Amino acid sequence: MMAEKLSFLTDENIDQEVVNFLRTQGHDVLDIKEQGLFAMSDRSILEMAGKQNRVVISQDSDFGTLIFRDKMDVRGVVYLRPGHESPEVHLQTLEAILSANLDLTSHFMLVGENLSGFVKIRLRFL
Repeated sequence: MMAEKLSFLTDENIDQEVVNFLRTQGHDVLDIKEQGLFAMSDRSILEMAGKQNRVVISQDSDFGTLIFRDKMDVRGVVYLRPGHESPEVHLQTLEAILSANLDLTSHFMLVGENLSGFVKIRLRFL
């Protein structure tokens, strides 16, 4: 299990079961839905996450564009694929990511892709 506990900001497309799971694992989670920040732009989400040193979790690929093309500064982004799956699929993906002993101390973009139970992790440092 990852030694460091991370602070996350979960996009509005992340299910409450995922938010609850991360909290039970000891992570600090700020959830867009709980804050009533619906329809917040991706750019604003990254700005908020950057100011609070949080890792964004989303099913939205646009965050990668903002990070790489626009050079937005953020601690990290976890992009869950495929999107619009059941919470169980995303929980399985996050469990694989959290148990992979990855060094997430640098700024990063991580894609966690669940391929019918096998989780492919791609990590790129910014």
